[in-house]
Amino acid sequence: MLSFFPFSYPNIYCRAEIYNLIFLPGFSTEAQVTEYSGRGVGMDVVTKNIEQLGGTVLVDSIPNEGTIITLKIPLTLAIVSGMNVKVGTSFYTIPITSIKESFRPLAKEIIVDPEGYEMVMIRGDCYPIIRLHEVFKVGTDIVSFAEGIVVMVENGERTYGLFVDELVGEQQVVVKALPSYIRKIRGLAGCTLLGDGNISLILDIAGLMENI
Repeated sequence: MLSFFPFSYPNIYCRAEIYNLIFLPGFSTEAQVTEYSGRGVGMDVVTKNIEQLGGTVLVDSIPNEGTIITLKIPLTLAIVSGMNVKVGTSFYTIPITSIKESFRPLAKEIIVDPEGYEMVMIRGDCYPIIRLHEVFKVGTDIVSFAEGIVVMVENGERTYGLFVDELVGEQQVVVKALPSYIRKIRGLAGCTLLGDGNISLILDIAGLMENI
């Protein structure tokens, strides 16, 4: 198949165009076709399926160093497992992979340092607490730890607690891009439409750490 392309005229093609030849139907680098190789089936199927999703495939390669193949898929197609929580009348989704545990803390487990920062004591260790209603300026009647829930989350080696009104339930959600007017708010990774029609904001656990 290589003989079908005029590589004797390298100036005709840029590097990206040459790399994209591997996605053409029937393209193969094998000189002989066998039962197992050389038929040029595979990469064209990959690019076709990605393009059907509205995505793209990019190839970059440096001789004797390596090759990078990048798949770009629209954010609207990303699906994550999350725990939906409620704060006031607002809904938020916490990625399940970031959650360690959730509980209603006892009064003796809450510590407030001289500067007013709140922490929770768990099995001998202290962790900072972030009140979501304060971060996102949401009105709520649940301000006492005796009434709300603390969700312990982790990002890398950092662990902290998120104080919310209540847990709504776990589900898989489709991640959609944030509207432009709230895109710059730290601590948000996207949004999703819940089954009951409510919009839930998906939390960026790493971004929220800046509030500690």
